[in-house]
Amino acid sequence: MFLFGMGHLYAQNPNRPDSDRVMDLDKVVQTALANNISIKQKFLDEKSAQHQRKEIVGSGLPQLRGYGNYNNFIDIFPQAIPGGLFDPTQDPNTISVLNFGVPQSIKAGLEVTQLIYSHSYIVGLKAAKTSQEYYYLLSRQNEEDVIYDVVLNFYNVKAAELQADNLRSNLERLNRLNAIVKSQVENDLARKVDLNRIKVNMTTLETQLDNIEIGIEQGLNYLKLLMGVPMDTPLVLEAIDFDMDHASENIDHNYTDIYGRADFKVLDKVTELQNLDIRNIRSGYVPTLAAFFDLNYNAFSTEFDFLNRSHNWYRGALFGLQLNVPIFDGFQRKHKISQAKISADKLSMDRQNLNEAAMAEYLTATKKLENSFRGLNAQKENLKLSEEVMYQSEQLYKEGLAPLTDLLDAELALREARSSFYNQTVNVKTAQADLLKSTGRIKEISK
Repeated sequence: MFLFGMGHLYAQNPNRPDSDRVMDLDKVVQTALANNISIKQKFLDEKSAQHQRKEIVGSGLPQLRGYGNYNNFIDIFPQAIPGGLFDPTQDPNTISVLNFGVPQSIKAGLEVTQLIYSHSYIVGLKAAKTSQEYYYLLSRQNEEDVIYDVVLNFYNVKAAELQADNLRSNLERLNRLNAIVKSQVENDLARKVDLNRIKVNMTTLETQLDNIEIGIEQGLNYLKLLMGVPMDTPLVLEAIDFDMDHASENIDHNYTDIYGRADFKVLDKVTELQNLDIRNIRSGYVPTLAAFFDLNYNAFSTEFDFLNRSHNWYRGALFGLQLNVPIFDGFQRKHKISQAKISADKLSMDRQNLNEAAMAEYLTATKKLENSFRGLNAQKENLKLSEEVMYQSEQLYKEGLAPLTDLLDAELALREARSSFYNQTVNVKTAQADLLKSTGRIKEISK
């Protein structure tokens, strides 16, 4: 009787879609993974981290630049020299001021620099790689959050749709009963108050149905938002499987590895980045060495005639090494390291807190799933009894052995029993999602 009741309820739904338009949970999840705006943004963050890593690698490659400058001295800079340097007859205690140089000069060249050793660069390469891994994990964490959000909203919409189907089924039953009682009232076989009771119940159900349909529309629109599809896209969700007899077998209750969760991996990467930041600050104490080479051409003149091919250009070339040795920075690095260590200590506390929170989440999810299955079995039996009571009440009422109030009470009890069964079915589904999420396996929900 119970299974027949479920099939009858679904069959009489006038809004039942064609099978080719129905989306199951897996299709909804895959659509969200492909189109969700938040997921796309995290993917762009991943690409940005890849380019950032390449940028840091590039800072250790040879740096080549071209340069040029043109000088036009309106007044040539004077230079002071001791007296008698060029004129032996001049008093050596005097100062001679001369103008060295020519009014116009031009210079063009190429400069190459190459970093030979920098401990900060080595640490930076490791930090760039770790940062890229961090954004990858952050993207995976965001995917899990989106999947979990999709799953909950999928089942919430299905729960509301089931409630709406239940109300429609009861409205049809009351409509038939209303027609019967109305005919009886017209033939003085029933009281008008009985007819009014039926109308009151019908109005109440119609109001409840209107409110639920509004909630369904809101839920579907939010689901479309998560899926990244236009709001005018038709969306019909697959019916829920009520066969829960073996559902618990698909969940490994002994799987307690909470450390596979994405939030643990993300926090571990943040801690690794923080430790690399400390190493990078300390690398400021280590000398750096770089090589450079400069090749240039120079021309001089009293007027601008550098475009003349006969003009002489003089080549200059320079090769050298540059060593920077930190000696004293006013204890700046020391205090920077202290600040970074404090941040690392805070991350360690975050790790402890996350560990406790994750374990609590796992234990709660496990208990919730166990209770949900137990409650589902109870509601299944309760629904069977309610259907039997409803059937018996209908027969007794038709035979005139029971008043209308008994029939209405049985109808209300059946409606509430179905509602409780639907809610408990959805509770089992969401409890499974909670358990998978608590152990970092939420992606298995749609398999």
